[in-house]
Amino acid sequence: MLLDMDKIKIIKASCGCEFKSQDGDKPQINFYNVDLNCKKTWDLISNGATKGIFQLESHLGREWAKKIKPSSIEDLAALVALIRPGCLRAMSGDPPKSMTQRYCDRKHGLEETEYFHESLKPILDKTYGVLVYQEQAMQIAQVLAGFNLQEADVLRKAIGKKKADIMKKIEGQFIKGCENEGIVTEEQSKEIFGWIRESQRYSFNKSHAVSYAKNAYWSAYCKAHFPHEFFCSYLIGSAWKQDTHEEVYELVNDARLSNIEIAVPTLPSLQKSFYIEGEYIRFGLSNIKQVGVSAIDKIREKIEIIEESLDKKINDCSWQEYLIFFSKSIPSTVNVALASSGALDYMRIGRNRMLYEMEIWSKLTLKEMDWVQQRYDWKSLKDALVGCQPVKKEGGGCSTSKRSLVVADLIKTIDNPPHSLEDTPAWIAWAEEKYLGIGITCNKVDGCSDSVRANTTCKEFVDGKSGHMILAVEVNKVKQITTRSGKTAGSKMSFVTVSDSSCALDNVVCFPTQWKDYQSLIQEGNTILLQGERDKRKGGFVVQRAWQI
Repeated sequence: MLLDMDKIKIIKASCGCEFKSQDGDKPQINFYNVDLNCKKTWDLISNGATKGIFQLESHLGREWAKKIKPSSIEDLAALVALIRPGCLRAMSGDPPKSMTQRYCDRKHGLEETEYFHESLKPILDKTYGVLVYQEQAMQIAQVLAGFNLQEADVLRKAIGKKKADIMKKIEGQFIKGCENEGIVTEEQSKEIFGWIRESQRYSFNKSHAVSYAKNAYWSAYCKAHFPHEFFCSYLIGSAWKQDTHEEVYELVNDARLSNIEIAVPTLPSLQKSFYIEGEYIRFGLSNIKQVGVSAIDKIREKIEIIEESLDKKINDCSWQEYLIFFSKSIPSTVNVALASSGALDYMRIGRNRMLYEMEIWSKLTLKEMDWVQQRYDWKSLKDALVGCQPVKKEGGGCSTSKRSLVVADLIKTIDNPPHSLEDTPAWIAWAEEKYLGIGITCNKVDGCSDSVRANTTCKEFVDGKSGHMILAVEVNKVKQITTRSGKTAGSKMSFVTVSDSSCALDNVVCFPTQWKDYQSLIQEGNTILLQGERDKRKGGFVVQRAWQI
């Protein structure tokens, strides 16, 4: 795995790495010499900051990483195996717990580590008496039922394939073998086989789990020590995800939690995909919806031609020069996407103003456009249209009096637009969400009054703020469920993702009473105030009240 180190300083003592130069300018981490006891890396995993971490980036992986808090490859391998369906579903003990929960409780001393039978201790000792790996199931079959290695492997394959007829036959052999060995009773052998049958469905062998754990650790190490390179690489990789915009949304929010700033694309860079620029990670042009890689190649060609004709670089061109010389060279959809996403902000013209003038410019004929281009030294679009308005015999660019009247109407619309051209925070957020997948410059909340925005931010909550809080947020996602137990069994409640300009918060809980009262407000796309506090047990934001902003 190559990491571009040009943008960061490396302190070898704290990283515990050796670096090998490859091609003279691309240092490479030698992962086989990475410090496996790096506190910064283990803290990242244990805090559940595992977006992008191999095998642990799902909500399930993040939650169990926070609960189990692995601090070694042995722990991490167990975590990877324990979040498989078999261990999550297999219940045992009194009170009944999943294998995963039991491992967690025993690791943290919340439950005493016990062994169903003393003969199991050597096999299950490193996993706190919990059956986690396929090898452990095979060892149990060998020790308690006298299976040879081949027979134990048949047991492993039968469980994995979930074939009832084979399982019934193997169970009979297991119980008979236990009877012959005389280590456990028939009743105990049946219970032990039940564990094996349930917990080993979809299970890992240990070597598989350890290799996964090392890959997870390495990716977490990169995220901990080289966050800019980590996030930039994963953002580039979002192009291959089924829902690219959803992946970008999650990664940008996670980067914000790591205090990494993300910037909108900019045309002069001509970078195709995400790249590091100083302390920022910046969107590339192909990361804009409607702007494909092939379009960028065409844009580059047009820019080179225009730069040569104007004898200046694109980043030195004025808005009028861009509009008059460049905009007609590419599809209108691409122009709209560039302006709406912020890629033309460097020209210091409002985005809505750009879109409006593009629309007016597009209503000229090609001959009129050519006339304006030949006399390109215009201070504004209005000046260009005023010069073009007279018919050609009078020195203008219009071919007929009828066209002159059309251009005259266009001049009037420049001075009297039919709608506001102000770039409001709500509009900017909407446009960036449409073209980039997430609001970068601002959030809908930024359009609210200072008194509303002065409340607790989502980032402050994530960083640990507690007590009474009021969040001013945009509702991004709502997942309604029906409760299954407790006093409110059968009632509706919801899990909500909200955001402000600081980051997104994906652990907002609205319990049945509050959901009944505020369901009409807590809807996707709405901007609201949420009053609540931190859940002391699970750490989420519990909604108490909601208001429309």
